[in-house]
Amino acid sequence: MKGTILKCLQEMVESRFGKQEWKQILSESGFAPTQLFTLSADVDEQKTLALFSNTAEVLEIPAEQVMDDFGDYWVNEYASRIYHTLFGRLKSAREFILGMDQVHIMVTSTIENAQPPRFEFEERGPKVLVVTYKSKRGLIDLYIGLARGVGKYFGTPLEIVKLNQRQVQITFP
Repeated sequence: MKGTILKCLQEMVESRFGKQEWKQILSESGFAPTQLFTLSADVDEQKTLALFSNTAEVLEIPAEQVMDDFGDYWVNEYASRIYHTLFGRLKSAREFILGMDQVHIMVTSTIENAQPPRFEFEERGPKVLVVTYKSKRGLIDLYIGLARGVGKYFGTPLEIVKLNQRQVQITFP
């Protein structure tokens, strides 16, 4: 997984919980407590997943909350700062969500070894969208957190229901 994900996780944990907690999460995940991540670094997937899992354990919060907190931080703090040009082009939560597959293709086209998730969309009426998450990582709960973050960013209350390990249904107001 790309280092930008872990850099964001680090920022989130340090800003909301503290630097000592982040060092403990790193240590329990097999990293040195002083580990730094560059944005384009390739990071071992098992260690990356361990970071998310250990974040929940160290902070004593449910894994789903870690994913929601990360999604909120990624969209509303980190990515909106790093990718501000992209954020300025998208005008609604629906447009943002529908554009993510193309954004992943565009942003990662020049990044060696990038394997972003892919998305397929099925419209089920004017307000309902079923998103199929395609990735071997199985991080559908992270996608849900990100989608909630998108709703917050645009001030759009989204109803998000996990249908299975690959699909979510998003209802727009």
